Amino acid sequence: MPRLSPTDAAQNLYAIISRALSGAALEDYGLSLSRAQGDQILRELLSLCLFWAWSALDAGLADKNRDRVWAMLLQRVSEAWASELELPLQDLDSYAAELSQRRRLYESLAREGGNPVAIATEAAGFMEAESIIESEDRLKLLALMVDLVPVDELGLAVEELEIV
Repeated sequence: MPRLSPTDAAQNLYAIISRALSGAALEDYGLSLSRAQGDQILRELLSLCLFWAWSALDAGLADKNRDRVWAMLLQRVSEAWASELELPLQDLDSYAAELSQRRRLYESLAREGGNPVAIATEAAGFMEAESIIESEDRLKLLALMVDLVPVDELGLAVEELEIV
């Protein structure tokens, strides 16, 4: 088991998440969208990844360590927001509230027995309901989410963690 600081653990989780986000070639999934739509999908992918990272941290670490790693992970996302994720800097403040809302929704679905596909289906449905995608693109977006959100990889990374 690697013994890592909360900062190093968060960096490892972010590396897993960023690989997923960089794979978000919307055209590969038959999605032709505007930059604004692409940004919204990237934010939703990020929210799903962070939800599964939170779930793994919550299940695998003591509360104190979970909270320390989570805080560092959110800090890392903030640092990467404009430079690496290429999302509009002005959207960063509103994203914190959005993430909190999504996490509550996804947690309630998971408590009701929702698996990763069910939660991704909910996310795709939200994107359709908000007119971010057209109804004919919902299954394409769902395929992208299921393919790219690294649920198992995040779980394994946390399972192997020992925080110092």
